[in-house]
Amino acid sequence: MVLLRRIPLLLLLATLGGACHGGTRGGSPLFSLEDPRGDDHGDGELRYPLREDMGPGALDLLSFRAWPESGGTRFEATFARPIAVPQRRTVDSAGNTLADLARLGFYTFNLDVYVDEDRQEGSGRTDTLPGRNLSLAPGSAWEKAIVLTPRPYEARDVLRKLWRESALAEAQRQQGSVSASAVRALDEQVERQMEERVFFPTRVRVFGPTVSFFVPDSFLGGEAKPSWGYAVAVTGATLDRRVELPALLGGVTAPRAQGLMVLGIGPGVSQERFGGGRVGGSEQSPVVDLLVPEGVRQEEVLGPNAPGWPAVVPASPALPQAPDAGGVTGEGDAPASSAPLE
Repeated sequence: MVLLRRIPLLLLLATLGGACHGGTRGGSPLFSLEDPRGDDHGDGELRYPLREDMGPGALDLLSFRAWPESGGTRFEATFARPIAVPQRRTVDSAGNTLADLARLGFYTFNLDVYVDEDRQEGSGRTDTLPGRNLSLAPGSAWEKAIVLTPRPYEARDVLRKLWRESALAEAQRQQGSVSASAVRALDEQVERQMEERVFFPTRVRVFGPTVSFFVPDSFLGGEAKPSWGYAVAVTGATLDRRVELPALLGGVTAPRAQGLMVLGIGPGVSQERFGGGRVGGSEQSPVVDLLVPEGVRQEEVLGPNAPGWPAVVPASPALPQAPDAGGVTGEGDAPASSAPLE
């Protein structure tokens, strides 16, 4: 009789589990990558901000997986600690709450995934998104970037602005003055780059220490392949340049954010940025954790004499190893007022 009582419960749990990942094709992941526990220290010196919602383990990436799903790929990232869920507490003078601003169910981190689809040196880009201060190895140049961030529509607007400013500055450096028609051409080029190369997921779910997000086949050109290279990095997130999140947590107002929704790093310790920064190291990377192939040290990739960051190829025998390095809690959908990115 005990066994008979348990069978319906097991069926119910299986049904609920399937509902959380509706549309998945098959029960096996396309690939699974592991990362050491306890390496959420950037170059080895990075220290978490003095905040209650962000401490050791909060941004410590343990695994990154991809699953086939109808129309695309569902990626999953699991951290060492449960993901902090936005609360309904006022964070700015307009009366917005943290939950109002971060509607996808998380707010403390960004997850960048740079995808090298052709594995050809000299093809693609080796720079990372603004503010990451990190370059990929020439053999890991990326064709696609997936940017999981708490405010995808706002982040997209910021990236467009930053890329436009960079393109215009480069044109002025080369040509001196730039005509109105040339500026329009630059704007069109930036927009094409945004559409073709960068995707901001909006179908996101958070459950305990895991976040899952959907990327359509139309962006990647098909489901994610284990033969591609994946460079995955975790940074602290800022919600908006006007949001005074440290004030909410009892600190002082943070300086204007630099880069794309990324929390910076500086010397000493602070409530409004990561500590442990090098003196005079204005270009130091604020990346907290990243995946590297076996035989490559994260601390070197993020260090002062950083080599190019190599992507991990799941189909390669040299996968990242995961020794120790020293329930649904929230879900959300993007605001309906913005145009869809998919």
